[in-house]
Amino acid sequence: MANEECTRCGLPDTRRSVKNDTDGVCSVCRHHELKNTVIDWDAREREFTALVEGIRGRHEYDAVVPFGGGKDGAFVLHHLVRERGLRCLAVTVDNRFMRQQAWQNLSTVLDELGVDQVTYRPPFPLVKRMMQAGFEAVGTVCWHCNASITAYPVRVAVQLGVPLVVHAHSSAEYHSYPGRTYADPPESDLADEDYQEVATGLGFDRMAQELKDVDRKDLEAFSYPSRDEIARAGVRPIFLSNYLKWDEKRQVEIIRRELGWGSTSQEGIPEGYEHEKFDCFLVGTRDYLRFIQEGYGRGARLGAIEARLGRMTRDEAIQLGKSSDGRRPASLDRVLQLLDVDEEVFLDGATKQVSSGREFDLELVKRGSALPDADDMPG
Repeated sequence: MANEECTRCGLPDTRRSVKNDTDGVCSVCRHHELKNTVIDWDAREREFTALVEGIRGRHEYDAVVPFGGGKDGAFVLHHLVRERGLRCLAVTVDNRFMRQQAWQNLSTVLDELGVDQVTYRPPFPLVKRMMQAGFEAVGTVCWHCNASITAYPVRVAVQLGVPLVVHAHSSAEYHSYPGRTYADPPESDLADEDYQEVATGLGFDRMAQELKDVDRKDLEAFSYPSRDEIARAGVRPIFLSNYLKWDEKRQVEIIRRELGWGSTSQEGIPEGYEHEKFDCFLVGTRDYLRFIQEGYGRGARLGAIEARLGRMTRDEAIQLGKSSDGRRPASLDRVLQLLDVDEEVFLDGATKQVSSGREFDLELVKRGSALPDADDMPG
């Protein structure tokens, strides 16, 4: 059965976790109806104010913020420091594929805001093995990054007794996993390690089984703390998007103007959206895998966001996706070396994870242009 596109945002129903209703509207667009028409954002803001007032100044740091140089972490830090007067600790996970602009943003933003930083940098041989294991298990090369970004900041907060961990946006912005929508109570999807499995597509225990010869202590940074650990430490992880109405384009304008934050081109990102996921060399391959498996790329997702915010028509959103999605990234050559596979084996592994109804035609794939800093990519 051929896939159907949402009548509002234009994204295909082959996306994981997403369903179209009898009107052809996808479940994510229905979530955004709640976001835009039902949720009392003034009440949510008051709730957040009460939370902030209850923790400010009681510990060495008021909040931990995951920040790797991208737009979301920069905005969260700006809001908490400049608007809320909190003392924050930035936690950076160096996934070993960060680009120079991301490192520059880290320096610029943290210096501008006067924020301390902790960085976790896993050994490259371990990263390579996790990439290989993740690809073989569920067709992803990004498990090591997604797992550590979700787990390590919470672990730091638990270890240092920081009462709040503020992530940027919840999964409800882009997905519709059960119990993880704007209709659900805030933070219902940050309760425990189940959040990490949904966010990464592969639970920690399964990855640990794939790496039986690696000491579990060496994998701790990738393991989300248990509900009991978090509760005993008095830590509360939250998403800022559950308290402030999320609008990435508006937020980018703020951090450019106020913090000197910058961006650059990225594989699979349409012109005019350079602020989107430029920070990592693996993004092109990640989005190519999503296109193969689920039928859409970064451009289509950006168009869908703009359509839900009323800044773009459905047809314009679809066209934005066609302008950039489905290109074979030039950086894939380096990724194939890291995975130690040829392209035929890569495509075979990728297509094993194809969503029901998705039909992928390799003959239609065009080759993308190399990044200007492609030679800086490790491997």
